[in-house]
Amino acid sequence: MSTQKHSKSNTFTRVVIGLLLSLLSGVMLTAAFAPYNMWPLVFVAFLPMIAAQYRVFPAKVSSLGGATMIGAWVFMYFGPTFFWGGFMLALPAVVFVINFFTEKGARKFHANTGYRWFIISGVTNWVGFEIARTFIPGIATWGFVNYTLWSQTWLIQPVSIFGIYGLSLLIMLINYALGQALLAWIDRRWTFDAAPQIPARFIRRWLVGVGVACALWVGISLVQYSQAPENPETVRVAAIQLGETEVAFSHPDMDAQERLALLTDLTHQAADQGAELISWSELVLPFDPREEYTAELKALAAETGATLVLPYGVFEEDGLRNEVVILSPAGEFSDAYAKAHPVLFAGEPYGLNVGTFPVYESAYGTIASIICYDLNYTDVTRKMAAQGAKIIVAPSSDWDGIAEKQNIHLVFRAIETRAGIVNAEKAFNSAIVDPYGHILEQTADPIPSQAILVADLPLGTADSLYIQLGDWLGWLALAGMAFFTFFSGSLEKKAHKQNKK
Repeated sequence: MSTQKHSKSNTFTRVVIGLLLSLLSGVMLTAAFAPYNMWPLVFVAFLPMIAAQYRVFPAKVSSLGGATMIGAWVFMYFGPTFFWGGFMLALPAVVFVINFFTEKGARKFHANTGYRWFIISGVTNWVGFEIARTFIPGIATWGFVNYTLWSQTWLIQPVSIFGIYGLSLLIMLINYALGQALLAWIDRRWTFDAAPQIPARFIRRWLVGVGVACALWVGISLVQYSQAPENPETVRVAAIQLGETEVAFSHPDMDAQERLALLTDLTHQAADQGAELISWSELVLPFDPREEYTAELKALAAETGATLVLPYGVFEEDGLRNEVVILSPAGEFSDAYAKAHPVLFAGEPYGLNVGTFPVYESAYGTIASIICYDLNYTDVTRKMAAQGAKIIVAPSSDWDGIAEKQNIHLVFRAIETRAGIVNAEKAFNSAIVDPYGHILEQTADPIPSQAILVADLPLGTADSLYIQLGDWLGWLALAGMAFFTFFSGSLEKKAHKQNKK
């Protein structure tokens, strides 16, 4: 009887310690992201969870490790940003349940294969799922581990070659290589359950290999960083943040003429500061400027001598046209661009006329405009840069919950494409980012405010290797995730046959 009680007590203790370690990982990962920005934690955030899942938890409930960590992180990171009810409120619980059941065989698999695939499967599963969830409409790249390093521009320049998935792979390689070494260290001190000894040669090879990869990454980044032009050609740009929390068609207290008068005044103020390219925010006009108030807008462009980026929203019988046009000082309109990625979980519908990606030849080179949530994906900016766009303007309409997190996406879109980014948001978080990811000017405050951001933006080159290579490392990780999903049983059988010989 006493032995049975001791066993139950031991099991309870292990479960409690495992849960605490997994929660610690969730806290560490959350703290690495904005707005906390404790970025070094991202390189070790997974270690407590790895120890919990593969050693501390009893084998039957080992999948509580990953499920608890990821559920806690989703709650803490996404909660203040997205949770206002419905499915999003239940998301942490849904993520917890999915991970608990999908990871149930992970510990057994690694034990049966001698931890030969521990690092590769752990890394590809995480990064593969990063790219997989971009296929879910409206989810985008939110919460990718690479975004924790947004402020370290000296370190993230190889994104212009390997993309954000390359950086995510490196981060996860560091975590799992250290995690494997941690498991071997635990095995030398404690015995929880029967587990195969991880060969020391595996640990050494992985630590050396990952160390070399880190050195190469940092070396490439520092070389690229040092090659940034000291006196680049610049264009003075401006982002007009109106300070209104509602877009034009949902703000009955401000009619179109009143709104246009305010925007005209702010545009004159920006032009008085020398701005040559001026952007307004997403859906700021309730009419197509090529059809209404056209003379007034052409006169404004001529008076200021500035190129104007004019976003608008128009409801038609078939739906919403969420579009933007560029107006030159000479009174010429560009072709309209229609938003490619609506925020579906917030109820935004797909717009009309989606599917073309026009660029515009201005007096200072090729420019393009995209819209808001397009910046949270990698495809639209890449398509614009592939056509030579050296400045990409992104009028936006965000909400207070993402004010302190949204601008970090601009940093990576700029480095990926080597194009300058101008983001004019309606009330919370506007920014101007140079082609090397430096934020020249920004607002990032959940309290709405009116602002005029002006900066001398270096013209980009739009010549990064990433533009040609795309997200191939993300696809490779997804293939790895699929391989381990469907062929883990075959690998276990192969390992069993080899052990019999």
